[in-house]
Amino acid sequence: MWHLLFNILLVSLGAVFGFVLMCLISAGKEADKNMEKMNGRNEE
Repeated sequence: MWHLLFNILLVSLGAVFGFVLMCLISAGKEADKNMEKMNGRNEE
């Protein structure tokens, strides 16, 4: 029984970690796009 609970906990932690990592990567892409737009405006 303990192994089952431990495995469920590990799977849940892995899913949460993957979700957070995906959100961080998405936010990083948005920040890069915004920085490129700002740099393009400053060069003009």
